[in-house]
Amino acid sequence: MRRAAWLLALLLASPIVAAAAQTAAPRVIAVDWGLAETLAAIGAPPSGLPEMAGYDAWVKTPPMPPETAELGLRVTPSLEFLAAAKPDVIAVTSQFAAINPILSRIAPTRSLDIYTSELTPFDHAVAAARELGEMTGREEAAAELIADTDRRIAGLEERIAGRATKSVLMVSFMDDRHVRVFTRGSLFDDVMARAGLSNAWTEAGNFWGFAMASIENLARMDDTAMLIVEPIPESVRLKLEDPERRSLLGKLPAFAPGNYRLIPPVWQFGALPSAGRFADLLLNEADFLERANAL
Repeated sequence: MRRAAWLLALLLASPIVAAAAQTAAPRVIAVDWGLAETLAAIGAPPSGLPEMAGYDAWVKTPPMPPETAELGLRVTPSLEFLAAAKPDVIAVTSQFAAINPILSRIAPTRSLDIYTSELTPFDHAVAAARELGEMTGREEAAAELIADTDRRIAGLEERIAGRATKSVLMVSFMDDRHVRVFTRGSLFDDVMARAGLSNAWTEAGNFWGFAMASIENLARMDDTAMLIVEPIPESVRLKLEDPERRSLLGKLPAFAPGNYRLIPPVWQFGALPSAGRFADLLLNEADFLERANAL
């Protein structure tokens, strides 16, 4: 037994094992879903994440492993849960600047902003992927994520090249009378621009890349291909699916059957995984986007 213990101690003290211990990937907690999906996409999923049920509903993929710790609310994550997860680093955005001094008592924080006043979320998402790759020792996986996202957008661009397409109106329902309309500065707009599609909504939004609008504001959008991103409130779904419940929705040509498409969830404030997923969803709707087919 003593010899076995001695051999084990010798092995653990060896340069090879010591080097492996020193290069072990840090335990990263992501407070932001966009950073979390990036970590998962490069094979270094966060050890903790807030509002995981919401992530499953709005982000969908890549999924979080079952051992990921729940951290409470995104805006005010549980400090007790954070401390229990024993992170080496906490990946945040400037949205959490107010609680950053508190978070930094638990572990060093790394701020990686994607949505800024520069209105270039795709470029920032690329930079965030590279930095998260370096942080976790997954540089090659981060480079592949960037290349794969570019390939997916290029595939969409190739599909619609030379074809007459309508401008695209991207909306997300807040309730049955109000929507978020995605503007310049959104990840959706960045992907569309890279693929050669134009955004039907030309008015400015906020630095998150959206503007709030009532459904009456969409009445003038008569030459567009409208895509509604899921999930939508049940009250909206009932009015879209049941003619007797449509009320104002049923009176607007934009919401007449055949004039819009519902697309599966893709995180509206995401990073490269969401950008690639959105490009795939647009590719699936390529026929609808063509002027000859979109109503």
